Amino acid sequence: MHIKSIQLDGFKSYQKHTEIAPFSPQFNAITGYNGSGKSNVLDSICFLLGISKLDNIRAKSMNELISHGGSKAIVQIRFDNRDKKQSPFGMDHLDELVVQRHITALPTGKSCYTGYTLNGHSATTQRMIDFFRGVGLNVNNPHFLIMQGRITTVLNMKPEEILGMVEEAAGTKMYDQKRKEAEKTLFLKEAKLKEIDRIFEGSIDPRMDKLREDRKNMVEVTRLQKLRDNAQRKLGAFEYHQSLELSKREMEHMEVVSNEVQELNQRMEQVVVEIGNKGDEQQNLIALRDNPAMETDLSLENKTKQEASLKLEQEKRGVEEGIVRLKSEIERTIKRIENDEKALGTKQVELENIKNDKGEDIDSHEENKALITKLRGELEGMSRGTVTNDKGEHVSLETYIQETRAQAADLDTKVKTANNRRDRIQANLNRAMDKLASLAAKSGTDQTALAELTKAVEKITQQVQSLGYNADEDVQRREREKEITDRIRDLKRTNDNILNNVCGGRYAMNFVDPPVPWFNYERDVEGLVLHLIRLKPQYKDYAMAVDIALSGSVSFFFFISSQLYLYNTIKATGEKEKVRYRSERVE
Repeated sequence: MHIKSIQLDGFKSYQKHTEIAPFSPQFNAITGYNGSGKSNVLDSICFLLGISKLDNIRAKSMNELISHGGSKAIVQIRFDNRDKKQSPFGMDHLDELVVQRHITALPTGKSCYTGYTLNGHSATTQRMIDFFRGVGLNVNNPHFLIMQGRITTVLNMKPEEILGMVEEAAGTKMYDQKRKEAEKTLFLKEAKLKEIDRIFEGSIDPRMDKLREDRKNMVEVTRLQKLRDNAQRKLGAFEYHQSLELSKREMEHMEVVSNEVQELNQRMEQVVVEIGNKGDEQQNLIALRDNPAMETDLSLENKTKQEASLKLEQEKRGVEEGIVRLKSEIERTIKRIENDEKALGTKQVELENIKNDKGEDIDSHEENKALITKLRGELEGMSRGTVTNDKGEHVSLETYIQETRAQAADLDTKVKTANNRRDRIQANLNRAMDKLASLAAKSGTDQTALAELTKAVEKITQQVQSLGYNADEDVQRREREKEITDRIRDLKRTNDNILNNVCGGRYAMNFVDPPVPWFNYERDVEGLVLHLIRLKPQYKDYAMAVDIALSGSVSFFFFISSQLYLYNTIKATGEKEKVRYRSERVE
């Protein structure tokens, strides 16, 4: 492989496009007057080969390689690759290789952008350096470029130095250097792994053991809490059942007493009626008593009536005493019920005090464990974005908030239920019967409303079925839509990663803050010129000519749908700078 021609455009003293050819495959000498640009030709070759020490080509920065007044410099060399024995690896099928390197000055004037192309395809700097070193062209070798006055030094080199030149020419030194770099990287990685293992053994593993122990304790505390809650629910249900049974027995007793009172009242009314009848008979007897003829008969009859009246009076007093006795018994029953209610309230208070006394240590232990778990859960959640709920499970913040709200609602329901139970126990027994009747009426109303709602639901269900709606198919369509959306997002992310990784991201379009609030990337940006131009297969050999004609703009210019100035963030000279690109309007 040897040089066939060199093309310079804007490089040092060659402001205009200049082609230097032909070159001999064996030995070449460049002659000319002083200042004619002989050394610049040699500098262009070293520049294309990727020299890193710019002092050897008499420059302090890349900007000095661009001709005065220009903003871009291009060096292109054509290599004859017909000798397949000296052909680079993977290039045996090509008879000619075209390598181009260009420099573009940035608007700031402090740095510039450089890039390579190999046969019209972009290539990284490291790839091109390995490409040339594969054929024995290491421009960064101290003895690759022999400057004026150093020929004697080369002639007097030691055998080790000569061996290094031979290894460089043979291409074996590149692999030795890569092996040393790999060994150095491997050594650094092993040290890093040892440091990571030390951190795990000294800090993370003990902390994990502690967290596992805390989790075990928390699970045990949670189990005890569930047992306590279950026992409390059973106790509450038992107390409620006992209260209902007591209320039921008292109501039955009151019903019996009420029936007895009602019977006594009826009997008393009958006695009063009989007493009234006896009074009328007594008046008749008094009237007949004045008749002497019937005095004897009336005396006997009056005696009989008086005895019957006396008997009725005694029976009346007995009934009145029975009524008084039943009223006293009713009062004693009501008083006993009130005493039982007070005793029940006292027992409940005593039971709560006992619960508080017995559960004080457990509650204190639970609070401490909960605090520890909360702190450690927050520590773990910092890396995973989760929190630890009361069950010791790691859930998202939204799920934890929902569970907390559900628990609060459950507690509120329990409090309301307890208050209602207390009100029911302390309510008046007579009003409870009225309430029961009203509840029965309300239950009938609710049953009617429920029947109407059931009919409405059945009607709506029939309408939905008539529409041909299938829930399973709808779920499958939604899942398919989600899979397609995820696939599109993954493909877009993959495409962006490829564009950002190829050639240092020169083909990627990464925008910073939009230039206007209403800017829409997908709507306003048509894309890079490089992405919008397609050459026909019969014209693919003219791709390099098109790039030269466009001055490399296919890699830098893009089309937008309106007059906007967009900014692309690139990396240059170790810092990020904003570069303004020219835009063309596309209707």
